[in-house]
Amino acid sequence: MEVYSQLANPAFEAELAVRSATRDAAFLVPHLRPGMRLLDVGSGPGSITLGLADIVAPGEVVGVDIQLAQVERSCSLAAARGMTNVRFQTGDIYALPFPDGSFEAAFANGVLMHLAEPLRALAELRRVLRPGGVAALRDPDFGTSIYAPVTPLLQRWLAVRAQVRLHNGGDPFRARHYRRLLLEAGFARAEAGASVDSAGSPEKTARHAVFLKAMLDGFERTVRAEGWMDQAAIDGMAAEIYAWACRPDAFYATTWCEAIGWASAHENL
Repeated sequence: MEVYSQLANPAFEAELAVRSATRDAAFLVPHLRPGMRLLDVGSGPGSITLGLADIVAPGEVVGVDIQLAQVERSCSLAAARGMTNVRFQTGDIYALPFPDGSFEAAFANGVLMHLAEPLRALAELRRVLRPGGVAALRDPDFGTSIYAPVTPLLQRWLAVRAQVRLHNGGDPFRARHYRRLLLEAGFARAEAGASVDSAGSPEKTARHAVFLKAMLDGFERTVRAEGWMDQAAIDGMAAEIYAWACRPDAFYATTWCEAIGWASAHENL
């Protein structure tokens, strides 16, 4: 069974909390309308979920996450903002706790790349969609990451993060196949596109280095348990990340693959 590397990683969760619907779900927004009922799978700290709730209001948005702590954090955030059309609960994408045809849209950002059985997960998303409903997927493709200037230690970082993801049951190169996977999972049609995350200023490279260090904190558990690197090597990699970010010519870019699948309008749910 797959393992989520960043489970109970406060530093990484803090980075997720800066996500937004306008940026991270921009490809889905044109397909949404007020009054829709939407499911956000892997809702994390809830920042994207609340943005989606604003867009479909007065429709309801339900955020589902495997971590109770994240659900509780999201509930507190929604309450602080006085939002009444959004709720959060724990749940497993392989066995969503909802009847068939419960939603008109489903969103999964940064989720499928961690899974060992993506088709099973997509079939479950299709099950909870109403006829004609849409499922939207978004993940980075690690094969598209660019770091410049690159060093041997940064190259090692790129290899290690892919190695951990594969070891834990996921696939860091899966996102490029989402259009095909949606069709294989039974969606009537699918479209795909991409957006690019980049950093090329002192502020943005420093921000990106914080994110990479938070990711490394989560991966460290697997790296050390498997004996791939010792603590000195891990510390050296972290130092190299920050050294890269401080360079006046540092640049980073990664492609995020995005896909939308439509459930058949005539499907008998």
